[in-house]
Amino acid sequence: MGNSELAVSNITRLMEQQERSFAWLSRTTGIPYKRLLAEVKNQTTPMKLDTALAAAAALGAELPALVAA
Repeated sequence: MGNSELAVSNITRLMEQQERSFAWLSRTTGIPYKRLLAEVKNQTTPMKLDTALAAAAALGAELPALVAA
């Protein structure tokens, strides 16, 4: 997904603001915990579009807001 670094930064910021954990995000989105860690926390794998969409929905944001500067 293009702009994945910006999306990761915004997802992480929203999680901190809402005091949410990766475990919560995993449970809420149905995305495996290890995949979230690889795509969002550790950034060892590029973020997939479905991850970004699910995270945005869980955090009450829209995808364009996550990838906009």
